Amino acid sequence: MTRRRIRRRLPRRLAPFPNEHLSSYLHRLGEANGLPGSAFGHHVADTALPDRETVHDLTGLPERTLIFALPELRTPDDVATYPALRGRPTAVGSSNYCPSCTGLRGPARPVRVWATHEQVLCRRHRIWTGGPVLTCEDRWPRIDISALPDVLAAHRRHQRLIVRFGREQVRYAFEDASHLVHEWHKQLPWPFRSIHARMAVLEPDPGRWCPSSAICRTAEYPVAVAVTTFLADAAWRNRLLHMNTTDRHETIGYLTETVTDGAVPAGVFDPLLTRCIEQRHHARTGPAETVI
Repeated sequence: MTRRRIRRRLPRRLAPFPNEHLSSYLHRLGEANGLPGSAFGHHVADTALPDRETVHDLTGLPERTLIFALPELRTPDDVATYPALRGRPTAVGSSNYCPSCTGLRGPARPVRVWATHEQVLCRRHRIWTGGPVLTCEDRWPRIDISALPDVLAAHRRHQRLIVRFGREQVRYAFEDASHLVHEWHKQLPWPFRSIHARMAVLEPDPGRWCPSSAICRTAEYPVAVAVTTFLADAAWRNRLLHMNTTDRHETIGYLTETVTDGAVPAGVFDPLLTRCIEQRHHARTGPAETVI
């Protein structure tokens, strides 16, 4: 029997943030103990990403703390020991952690966490964090949404949709809706004046309104949630697929009128929406975003 090697405990204990990436936590732990980069790797020795026992040796934190805070350290058997894990994020979707929340523990630095698809903002500080679906190319330092009550209202609506239709169904619908709205917005910007109004609040300089920017995805969020309301309804999707061409155009026309400002040319959004629904007609499978 091989004896487990016990790592020397680090002098400074550092608590992980809720659902933090293990790599993010280890980076902060190394910095806090004056062991950045390779120096921390030498201390941990021969493990690329330490297991639960190694992290316990290094930090002295209780097993329960590690299991609840660091999803990558969990095993399938943990839910039997800790039933309260059910409903917590799994290591599936990634997001930024609120910079204002990290600042409460000291000098703020970027922290990555595992998040569910609707965790796009910090309601306490009214800061946009993005979530795992609304990805963007840039790293906007801090997006304050306190002047955008429609974003906060959309988030509450998003949460109600999960209660109504179920988490996984809304998750997939939101993924589709976010893609559709982003493509529609790039294809035909002018009917989305509400998006542009929100972008103007976040960034007065239109020269920085890149379609792939964080502020653009923030501004698109209320529209994406509105489209999710339709797509999450399986009965609505099935009716659309079995309609004749005329009825389908009318139904899609009603949807686009609901989520846009101004008249959209007839049929311009039909192909993308129909193709999306047809491709997603069969139930998707994949890892759940929460412990079940």
